[in-house]
Amino acid sequence: MLYAAPSLLTARPLPVADDQHVDADLDVALSTPHTVVVNAQLEVADAQQSSVELSLVIPRSQCRGERPRLPALLHAAQAAIARATRGGTLYQPRRLLTLVAGQPHLIAQF
Repeated sequence: MLYAAPSLLTARPLPVADDQHVDADLDVALSTPHTVVVNAQLEVADAQQSSVELSLVIPRSQCRGERPRLPALLHAAQAAIARATRGGTLYQPRRLLTLVAGQPHLIAQF
């Protein structure tokens, strides 16, 4: 997954419809009958590397097509961040981004 230098990014908020489904086509890495996997980039502070690539695994039951419900996306993000940061002991997360139509969008900021 390719992103511009994190310090140069101006990320827009992730668009969400009234029914709480993400209202955009996310950067889907894998789609199966049971899950949708979305690529994301976690920007971190105080690390030799400025970002960590993550895979957000979302149950298909929480999606409309390939668009997850926002709570399911945030739950998947929380689990992936906990794994990547080892519960906050390895990296200090700053913000989580994904691509929508090639443009960075903000999933969460810490």
